Amino acid sequence: MKQTLSQSWKFLTSKLHQPLPLNHRESQKLLNLLNDSFKRNFDREFPPGLADTDYSPNDHFQSLLKSPLLSVNRTRRSSTLDRKMDIKQDAAQVRDLVFAVKQPVEYFRQRVATGAANMASAKLALDNQMKKALASASVDAKDSIRASEMGAVMTNWLWSSGRCEDLKFFKDRDFVARLMPFLVVEGQYKPIWEWLHRSQRIAAPSRNAGSLLHKDVGYFIKKLVQSEALYGQGLQSAIQMFLTSLRSMAQQFPAPQQYTLSELNYPAGVYLIRLLVAQSTSSRVDESVIHSFDRSLESWVHRPLVACYRSLIQLLRPQQRASVQAAKLISAIETCETQVTRKERLILIRVGLKAVDFLLANDSLKEAAQVMKILQLRFGAELGIDNKPADGTRDDEDAALRSLNLLLAT
Repeated sequence: MKQTLSQSWKFLTSKLHQPLPLNHRESQKLLNLLNDSFKRNFDREFPPGLADTDYSPNDHFQSLLKSPLLSVNRTRRSSTLDRKMDIKQDAAQVRDLVFAVKQPVEYFRQRVATGAANMASAKLALDNQMKKALASASVDAKDSIRASEMGAVMTNWLWSSGRCEDLKFFKDRDFVARLMPFLVVEGQYKPIWEWLHRSQRIAAPSRNAGSLLHKDVGYFIKKLVQSEALYGQGLQSAIQMFLTSLRSMAQQFPAPQQYTLSELNYPAGVYLIRLLVAQSTSSRVDESVIHSFDRSLESWVHRPLVACYRSLIQLLRPQQRASVQAAKLISAIETCETQVTRKERLILIRVGLKAVDFLLANDSLKEAAQVMKILQLRFGAELGIDNKPADGTRDDEDAALRSLNLLLAT
């Protein structure tokens, strides 16, 4: 009812007040009519020869002629054209985005052909292609990724655009994280190893303006082993790939530069340990591969922490008794607690928590309680709990694990 009344009011007012002419021709016609009418009235009221020294009627006449009501609104016309241009540009952008979503590979190829390809469009294409692969109900995601050849397209673009010279695309972690699954699934290992070998020559240990840093290379290696574990041949292949990379870098950097090896390989190595701790994946890794990975610890782990990580890895080996390895882990934590930095103390806590998680999953409740007791005694301040040992019951263990869940996930 209210809307009907409003419409009726507008209809009546439009009849009472006709709108002014909008185009130039009608405005000029009205101006001429007003001009003639005004002159007639002006001559009648002020016959020729009559002068008024205080006020000139001509001033009033000029003010009327300059009224905005009688002029053409060029600003309005210009703004209308601008709006039309904006609408056309918006429509073009929408069509471009739709094309990028439906055909990501062709979209990026066109961008490369026109010289408009950049990191933003590359990440958009990779994102959309991955979404298409995961959303397909009839085709396996890996088969869809492999068939798209997106990894090959991206590799060719990186080479042709000169980005492989300085490898600064390593610094764009979002791009690396999106690209790596495509490279692994498509088997594009040759460019990966070429980039890694080149990175060992040009990466810098400290922050320089725009330079490739060791930590950027470390993130690249982590994403490589992560993609191999999740999208490639599995965890065992990922560990073997890590060991190959480690051996290559050990030849490049002599023993005094162990810190460099640690900075380059630590993120990937810790990620692999976390996967090994998961019971569902550790059983798929050959004993010989776990042994080789265990022996590599001295190359990329800070020396005081080697014993702790080694004890954690030994827990995964079926021939090792959980009680013996738990005792070794506790001894290692007690030994190196005072030799590590504050950051490394947090690493010790995470190692202990991973061990507890593994022991509980394998029903080694007594050993889990022992590790929790040493964590509570030695790291109560960091954990935000009392330095009173748990009594060994499952309820206490569960309560402690719930309170430490945030640290366990990091």
